[in-house]
Amino acid sequence: MKLKPIKVSYLNQYIKRYLTSNAILNNLRVEGEITNIRTSKTGYTYFSLCDEGSCISCVAFFADTISKNGDMIIAEGELSVYEVKGTYQLIVRNIERTGMGKILLDLEILKEKLKSRGIFDRKREIPLYPQKVGIITSKTGAAIKDILKTLESVKADIEITVYNALVQGEKSKDNIIEGLKYFNSAETDIILIARGGGSFEDLNIFNDMDLAMEVYKSKVPVVTGIGHETDRTLTDYVADVYCHTPTAAAERIIKGYKDVEEKLNNLLFALKSGTSNIISLKRADLMSSKYILRSNLPLEDIYKLRNQLNAYKNIIKNETERYINTLNFNLEIMNEKLNTFDYSRQLKKGFALISDMDGNIIKYREQVNVKDILQIRFADFKIEAETIDIKEV
Repeated sequence: MKLKPIKVSYLNQYIKRYLTSNAILNNLRVEGEITNIRTSKTGYTYFSLCDEGSCISCVAFFADTISKNGDMIIAEGELSVYEVKGTYQLIVRNIERTGMGKILLDLEILKEKLKSRGIFDRKREIPLYPQKVGIITSKTGAAIKDILKTLESVKADIEITVYNALVQGEKSKDNIIEGLKYFNSAETDIILIARGGGSFEDLNIFNDMDLAMEVYKSKVPVVTGIGHETDRTLTDYVADVYCHTPTAAAERIIKGYKDVEEKLNNLLFALKSGTSNIISLKRADLMSSKYILRSNLPLEDIYKLRNQLNAYKNIIKNETERYINTLNFNLEIMNEKLNTFDYSRQLKKGFALISDMDGNIIKYREQVNVKDILQIRFADFKIEAETIDIKEV
């Protein structure tokens, strides 16, 4: 008979209740060395507590501004489960400092030992224009993408070879050493050892003595780009060039190419600016010469006379137009007057024009006698009439 399945959240809740009900796990004093300490925006302090063989995640719900990586402490608190991820952690109530941790102390002793032997002093110049670059890193890591993008940003024929190596865990040291040997046996100008950021435990492999000595023995110059800006390992100290990130290491490798590009761009800018300045000066000289020629040749007088001629033409044109307009106006007035004295218009209104038989228009009484024959003209016809009687009005 199969058991009924439960949800992951129920399982984590059950484990948390079991741990919190254990009196021993609710009142712990755990001794170890602080690594990966950080303070969140909320003011909580997160760190790992480690010894030679193991680590445990810790969280203190207060801001610890005193502790630092490498401190040896006794942490008082209780064991709990972070249900979201199903990981257990130590909830720290109090921190008791006891000195420098063995992990950091051993590392400082090893660093001083190598420094006294002059291992850190050898810093070879890397090729200014490398043709073949060997990269030792994980092909699935985030660092390789940034490295390749940076190397390909310059217009140079660089042959890039990536040696796929583990950069974390027990086998990573052997992988990286094998990569160093591979590139030393091949035609390589520069070896780049790279890894993205991580915890102290993740990067601790690069503090290994054997790996550091293999870097020192390399015939090919070694550049490192391991972790973040605050991280520096023994491998970084031994390397010919240390950079704080993988991207910065890639930038350092192509620095010569970028300097050439920058110089070419500066030269191009200077050429364009110089050419533009020369053209501007020549244009100014040309304008000056043109002004001098105009001042010393009769062209200037010709231009003045032409302008005067155009002015006179405009005056004549304007006066002529004004005179014609005046004549047109007077003609219109005369036409109106003629229309006013046109008797045919009066006839059309019903008036009549009377004249004697000789065509003389009758205006006065003395021009007419009884029995005279008169002509009476209308608009469309005329008649002849005899005067019967004449009366004064």
